[in-house]
Amino acid sequence: MLQTGAALAAQIATLAGERLDRTRRQMAADDLDLLVVASPENVLYATGYESMGATINRRYSYAALVTLDDVMLVAPAADFAPAIDAGLAPDRIHTFGKFFFSGDTPSSHTETRHGSFDDAIKEALGRVKAKSVLAEQAYLTKGALDALAANFGPVADVTPWMLALRSRKLPLEVELLRYTTLITERAIEAGIAAAAVGVTDKAIASVVASHMSLGGGLPRNVTVVGGLRSALADAMSTERPLAAGDLLRFDVGCSYYGYKSDMARTAVIGEPTKLQAERYAALLEGLDVTIDAMKPGVRARDVFDIGVTAVEAKGFRPYRRQHIGHAIGMAVYEAPVIMPESSDILQAGSTFCLETPYYEPGWGGMMVEDTGLLADNGFELFSTIDRSLRVVPA
Repeated sequence: MLQTGAALAAQIATLAGERLDRTRRQMAADDLDLLVVASPENVLYATGYESMGATINRRYSYAALVTLDDVMLVAPAADFAPAIDAGLAPDRIHTFGKFFFSGDTPSSHTETRHGSFDDAIKEALGRVKAKSVLAEQAYLTKGALDALAANFGPVADVTPWMLALRSRKLPLEVELLRYTTLITERAIEAGIAAAAVGVTDKAIASVVASHMSLGGGLPRNVTVVGGLRSALADAMSTERPLAAGDLLRFDVGCSYYGYKSDMARTAVIGEPTKLQAERYAALLEGLDVTIDAMKPGVRARDVFDIGVTAVEAKGFRPYRRQHIGHAIGMAVYEAPVIMPESSDILQAGSTFCLETPYYEPGWGGMMVEDTGLLADNGFELFSTIDRSLRVVPA
């Protein structure tokens, strides 16, 4: 179970060590000498350091170099002291750009060391001897990729390797995801309670975001849309006031120590119409059947077919979807995705969001989405709040 305060900090530090140990064990098993990762999720997984700059800018230039006995970070100078605070050794951090931490402690940074990311990573790579290397190509600059090729020859992409490594969650990862879901569902309940005729989507979204923050989460996706705008899949809330008969769709999530949540519920302002009630009942049935179909050893595409068929069997046809769920962890979308093209085999220890959305411009949108753990005996839901079409008094 999650602790609080200093005890939780100790748990998080232990988890960082466990993730690095797991990474190195898999590297040894696959005869790999060096990983170069550069996405926020993979850098955090490998080093235990979550960069604030990288959470703001998805194209942030930084990278971690992981060998069987060393970890180096290449990052902007502003990351120097925070990375040390997260447990990295000062002499293993290669900085670039201008930013200064004054004083004479090990965290002091009083001079510019490299002018660019490319210069800094070239120096770091020059300290490594390796034959078998994987690198996160989509997040690295051309200069970094050229330096990798010059030092080690052709380098394959690490992305599928890291996704496979991260797919089976460690026990504390499961608890962090469970808690992130808890604060998200509390936020949705608060948003539904705040809904009323005349209240704007924006006002409800602010309630949702504030409740996730109060639980310790960093709000990430806060889609709260009402009326005809409920048909917009991922949209910003507006100042439009709710009216009687409106659908109100929540699709929201946050980050907690790097672990993400993603949940959805739908409400209606006043009693639902027959069509609204029937369509939602079909979507909920599809989700229930999908949850029941989630078993270790089952193919993702087979689960997709089962879920879509269940929605259509309730009379809601055609039901068109590109997927009805996805793995979740340090990223909202991880592998596998529950889609018709996927031959991935589901494995115990993975965490998923399962969903059955429907979007019809000019009519509205509705969805229900839940998170849980694929255990040996089936799917264990983390989310517990009412999954019915919620009725807000008009």
